[in-house]
Amino acid sequence: MLDRAKLPTVSFEDMNSMHYEGVDLINTLLLKIEKGSDTDVTSAIETLLEHMKKHFEYEEGLLKNRGFTMFDIHRNEHTKILGQMRMAYMNWRNFREREALKEFVENEFTEWLNLHIQAMDSVAADFLNTMKNR
Repeated sequence: MLDRAKLPTVSFEDMNSMHYEGVDLINTLLLKIEKGSDTDVTSAIETLLEHMKKHFEYEEGLLKNRGFTMFDIHRNEHTKILGQMRMAYMNWRNFREREALKEFVENEFTEWLNLHIQAMDSVAADFLNTMKNR
């Protein structure tokens, strides 16, 4: 389980709120992997994927409209992890391997999330706050 209190934060509150929502959905998915039915797991992954898609679209819209110079790099990171999560979803749908899904979510995805927030979102958030004050 991910602890909200240990999640890095950024200087743009909307981003923090979306990250916290994502953590809640990740934790729900992990609970469903451990104790839920296959249908519960599938639903939890689909909900997380939908959240990721909306989160990324929102963030990318803000950055692109304001001329963020690192936009392409940032968007590519989103595209990469969304593709990996979709692959994990497809593997789940085809093989129903709970341990493999849990491994991906707990290790690869959460590591990416923490690094992305620290390295990418913190810079993007500072940029957005600078643009607000203009």
